[in-house]
Amino acid sequence: MQDPQERPQHQDLSRYERGWQRLLELDSQGGQRILDGLQAIAPDLATAIIEFAFGDIYSRSGLDLKQRQLITLTALTTLGNSEVQLEFHLNAALNVGLEPDEIVEAFINCVPFIGVPRVFNALGVAKRVFLSRNIQRD
Repeated sequence: MQDPQERPQHQDLSRYERGWQRLLELDSQGGQRILDGLQAIAPDLATAIIEFAFGDIYSRSGLDLKQRQLITLTALTTLGNSEVQLEFHLNAALNVGLEPDEIVEAFINCVPFIGVPRVFNALGVAKRVFLSRNIQRD
């Protein structure tokens, strides 16, 4: 497991560091687990995700982290078959201040556009995440 304070040698440290800090801000434990899983098979992909997704995209101005997470949750729901990523981003969304009701409403809002099965699957992942965090919904 990589120590969050340890800085690997990369060609563009500022881009990597910016992405790493953003990832820590979203969900340091979940992000670390995903990256650890990639290290054994595709370490370059782990670096690319940190630099591009979190260093370039998630670090842009114009949207706050709550807005970015809401968009990401709906995109992952639309894609389907992305439960691991959805779980990570559900935790990140809660970490940056999205309320469970906002998340559920965003999923429900997707029903007319992407259909019940994909929303149902996303709600199942959300239910597991909420339970793991002892979040009760009325």
